[in-house]
Amino acid sequence: MTGRANHEVALRHLAGEALVRRFLREQGLGDHHEIQKGEKGKPFIAGINVHFNVSHSGDHVVAAFSDRRVGIDIERRGRVRLEIAARFFHPGEVAALLATREEERASALADYWAIKESFLKYLGTGLTRPLSTFRVKMEKTDILLYDREVRLSLHVQCCPVSAFHACFACGETSAPPVIAEIGWDDLYNKEFR
Repeated sequence: MTGRANHEVALRHLAGEALVRRFLREQGLGDHHEIQKGEKGKPFIAGINVHFNVSHSGDHVVAAFSDRRVGIDIERRGRVRLEIAARFFHPGEVAALLATREEERASALADYWAIKESFLKYLGTGLTRPLSTFRVKMEKTDILLYDREVRLSLHVQCCPVSAFHACFACGETSAPPVIAEIGWDDLYNKEFR
């Protein structure tokens, strides 16, 4: 990684930590808690019942908070890369993407990717678990997750951040997690001044 890339990663981590600390302050929990990492890198805070997850893409940093495990992912919508889906996704997802109108595929692909990563981040495995080992199925207004054809009792919710990004949270409750987003200007002005 170049020096600039390392700097950008460090800034995103700082922004994520700032979101967590702001949430803790807003909940009356103070901001003195140590953010720790699980075995596969999932962040957590020991000793309090706050579960959270952080994701970033470009200029956006988002965090989801819940009283139960939660995962969130944000992806920039881009050009269709069906070869990536064909290589890494579940065959049912690839078939669904191929059935999607061509002008909607890039958006659908970003949705699938963000949903799949939010699930892996919920689990705490990250991309150590292959994307093809579970399936996302979109039915009208519901997003369903299947593990080896068994429907999981998890809830996936769209988190509208911008028209240019797909953002989804995955958790154990149907109540939406608290979602926080911060832009770089806000981060500097509200958290570091």
